[in-house]
Amino acid sequence: MHRKQAQYIAGLAALLLTICLFRGCCDALFVASREVYTSPQGTNAIIIEYDHVCRPYVYQKTWYGKREIWTYPKGGFMETVSFGVEWLSENQFKMTYDDKNDEFDEEYIIMIPE
Repeated sequence: MHRKQAQYIAGLAALLLTICLFRGCCDALFVASREVYTSPQGTNAIIIEYDHVCRPYVYQKTWYGKREIWTYPKGGFMETVSFGVEWLSENQFKMTYDDKNDEFDEEYIIMIPE
């Protein structure tokens, strides 16, 4: 009986290790950079991930991982870009992209759902 339990526990440990390695490899393949921002009072945290053409994806950080709350509505960029984040309240923030020539400036106000 103890041998079957040990095999079961070893199998679960191997499965958990495989899942963790898979998640790490997926991040390395699909995410070029990641930024984490915390709200002023610390009640919310967001993660902004950029893919390899610098499209931002915004996630709400949760206790179990992350939940997608916004995706960039346009195509990617030809150069490496970074959006600035300014918190407007605990549940709302502004993302801005300031182009050097002020030709392609962008601004998005994003609400974190309850």
